[in-house]
Amino acid sequence: MKNGIFSFYRKNKKIILLLVRIIISVSLIVYLIKTQIKDFSSIVEILKSSNKILLLLSLSTHALGTYITAVRWKILLSTQKVRLSTATLSVIVLIGSFFNNFLPTSIGGDVFRTYDASRKANIPLGTSASVILVERFSGVVGAATYAVIALFLGFTAIGHRSVIIPIVIFFVITVILGFLIINPSLFRLGKVSNRFKFMRKINEKLSNVYNTLRSFKEYKMTLVMVLVFSFLLQFTVILNWFLAAKALGINLSLTAFIFIVPVVATIAMIPISIGGIGLRENSLVFIMVAMGVTSEKAALCSLLILLMLIIMGTIGGIIYIVRPFFENRFNKTKPQTPDDFKT
Repeated sequence: MKNGIFSFYRKNKKIILLLVRIIISVSLIVYLIKTQIKDFSSIVEILKSSNKILLLLSLSTHALGTYITAVRWKILLSTQKVRLSTATLSVIVLIGSFFNNFLPTSIGGDVFRTYDASRKANIPLGTSASVILVERFSGVVGAATYAVIALFLGFTAIGHRSVIIPIVIFFVITVILGFLIINPSLFRLGKVSNRFKFMRKINEKLSNVYNTLRSFKEYKMTLVMVLVFSFLLQFTVILNWFLAAKALGINLSLTAFIFIVPVVATIAMIPISIGGIGLRENSLVFIMVAMGVTSEKAALCSLLILLMLIIMGTIGGIIYIVRPFFENRFNKTKPQTPDDFKT
C-alpha cells in the first residue's frame, strides 16, 4: 500500500505540489476575507468613496515597472553580446507576469523568461538563466537596501515585535550571496565537488552558468547601472502600494511603504503558494493593521493590489496567445535575402 502511494506521488509529484500550492493560496485568501472583512457593506462604501484617479495611477506603475525591468534585463544581456530590443523584452516580461500567477513563488515567471530569451537570442539556457539570476538578485539587493533605509527612518518594529535583527540578517545574507554570485569560485567549491562523480555531472551541466557569472566581474559599471534600475523598480512597487492605499483613504506615509514592501516581498518568495498569492496579502494586512489601519481597509488594499497583478498577468496571457500569430505574419512578410534561396 505504502509503495503504491509513493509510486503514485513520484509519478505525479509536480501536479500534486501544484494542487497543494493552489489550495494553500485559495485557503489564505479565504482566511483573509473571513477574518478581516466583517461587513461587506462597509467595503462597498470604501470603494465608492475611493479616489479613482489614484487607483489608475497605481495601476499605471506596473507599466513603468515592466519597462524598467526590460531595460535592466537588456543591459545585462548586452554583456553576453545579446541584442534584443526593449520592446521584445517588455513583451516577455509581461508574459512572465502571466506565468507568475500559476507557478510557485513570486518568481515563477522567471522560468519562462529564461527559456524564451534563450530561444529568441539563440544562447545557451545556462547563460540565459545566469543573466536572470543576476537580474533577480539585483532586485533582492534593492529590497534589502530599502529595508535598511527603513530602519534608519525609524521603522524598527511591527506592532510590539522588533524587526531589526531579521532585517540585518537579511542584508548580511544578501551581501554574502552577492560575493558568491559575482565570484562563484570564491570558496573553490568546484574543486571540492569534482571529487564526487555525481557532482562532476552536475558541474558539467552548470559550467556555462559558472562561466557567465564569472564574466560579470569584468562589467562592474554595468552592475552599478543594473543596481540603479533595481532601486527604481523597487520604488515603483512602493509607489504602486502607496497610491493604492491613499486611494482608499489609508493614512500611511510613503516612508512606511519603504519598510512594508521589502518585508512583504521577501515573505511572498517562500515557495508554498502560487505566485506568493495569499502570503503577500495576509502579511501586508498584518503589518498595516499593526500600524493602525482598519482591518477592512487593509484587506481591501491587499486585494486591490492582487487584482492589479492579475490584470497585468491577464494582459500577458493574451499577448502569449496572440504572439505566435504576429510572429508568423512577420516571418512571412520578412524580406527575403539571397541566403533564403540556398539549398
